[in-house]
Amino acid sequence: MTESDDTETSAAITTLQQQQSLFTQALVAALAGKWTGAGSVEAYLYALDPNLQGTLEVDTPVVQSEL
Repeated sequence: MTESDDTETSAAITTLQQQQSLFTQALVAALAGKWTGAGSVEAYLYALDPNLQGTLEVDTPVVQSEL
């Protein structure tokens, strides 16, 4: 393994760690019921893939009956 391979591997691991962190934060936001806005599931999905910007239509789930 060359130094270049080590650098590429290290960069790939760093990217994967950042993605895992964003996924984890998105799950925490979902459990907290934060679907839109800052620190929300929507925001973390956009952070993971900026190309999703403007393509998501997030519907806040109904968590309580109105009866």
